[in-house]
Amino acid sequence: MKRLTILLALFVAASLHAQTEIHPEIRKEQALTIFRIAVPRPEGTVPIEQIDEPFFAPLTRDLAASGVFAIAPIPPNVPPGADLIKAADAEFLLNLKVEQQGQDYVVSAILYDATGISQQFRPKRYRGVAAALPRIAHMLAGDLVHELTGKQGIFLSQIAFASNRSGQWEIWLMDWDGTNQRQITRYNAMSILPSFSADNDRLVYTLFRGGRSEMYIINRRGGGRIHVETGLNLNTSATFSPVSNDIAFVGSVAGNPDIYVIRDNSTNLRRLTTSSSIESTPEWSPNGRQISFTSGRSGTPQIYLMDAEGTNVQRLSFEGEWNDDATWSPSGEEIAYTSQVNGRFQIRIANVVTKQSRIIAGEGSNEQPTWSPDGQWIAFQSNRSGKWQVYRMRTDGTDLIQLTFEGENKDPDWSKKSE
Repeated sequence: MKRLTILLALFVAASLHAQTEIHPEIRKEQALTIFRIAVPRPEGTVPIEQIDEPFFAPLTRDLAASGVFAIAPIPPNVPPGADLIKAADAEFLLNLKVEQQGQDYVVSAILYDATGISQQFRPKRYRGVAAALPRIAHMLAGDLVHELTGKQGIFLSQIAFASNRSGQWEIWLMDWDGTNQRQITRYNAMSILPSFSADNDRLVYTLFRGGRSEMYIINRRGGGRIHVETGLNLNTSATFSPVSNDIAFVGSVAGNPDIYVIRDNSTNLRRLTTSSSIESTPEWSPNGRQISFTSGRSGTPQIYLMDAEGTNVQRLSFEGEWNDDATWSPSGEEIAYTSQVNGRFQIRIANVVTKQSRIIAGEGSNEQPTWSPDGQWIAFQSNRSGKWQVYRMRTDGTDLIQLTFEGENKDPDWSKKSE
């Protein structure tokens, strides 16, 4: 496949807004920040049937989920321009054109304001083969969000997860919207619990094989596998530091799991906890100064925080009969975790300072949350369909979407940033 190239084509004006055909309503708290945008189907020589599913559909889904745009319904028989913007009661019109040049598709996009004039921002074009069309859609949506807000969209982010669809649990990747699912490990053994490095280039995960658990690092494209050797009997729940080459993980020497840290080159092993209780599921804070973990030292599994050196331990969770799988929001202000409430597991979000928490209720058991890079979404595993699958929802519990369907799927980890 030819490398995807960005050339030029896109104009954006001073304010934007979009919604989708799926979610036409604008919530009250978004009313001051969301702008309506009309997005007619692309012009050009390429039939819409050829580009609808790989390009136009993911583009409109991205814009609708952005929290910046609301897609306005397109009135019939009105040509693109100022009249269409007015007829659609929109602030902006995104005019798309798709042409084919040899094996490549060239996508041009111009954003017009209510006057029918494009202004302020440089135009862009995107070029790539057919397989690159979904990525082009994500890039275009991200550029629109960035030009308006100055913040990077999450549309090029990825979610790692474990799936048994190939007959054994292996590590897989998918795009943020659940598309482009692909397998990156092939051990024919149990590979689970993937965790992204801060630069998104690598994943650390647990491999159960030959009666042992071991930590491995792999490039997200599936190559460069490295065995992290600790000399311990248990090696699992590994997670990369956001600011160094350290990896926090659960290890044990004589059957008592504790939190350890080791360099990614298998040097400088340190033990952080020494309690006689079981410690598990460490997770770094975004600035790398703290580590959350689960401990049974109070009699039931609860969430604790400690400094990255293992000092200043404090309990975070006090509500819920069983709490585990903590993960920090990108801002570091909140932690989401699995919480047992009335016999069922739900996703709970707690403020790190006030300790106040809220439950995001849902059907079935809902576990192992992971935050999107912008802190607006949470992916998690749920058995509400009868099998474990990966879902995505906003942090207020709305806009729930199932992302996986084939086999069973679990252990989601969202990349730390969008490419």
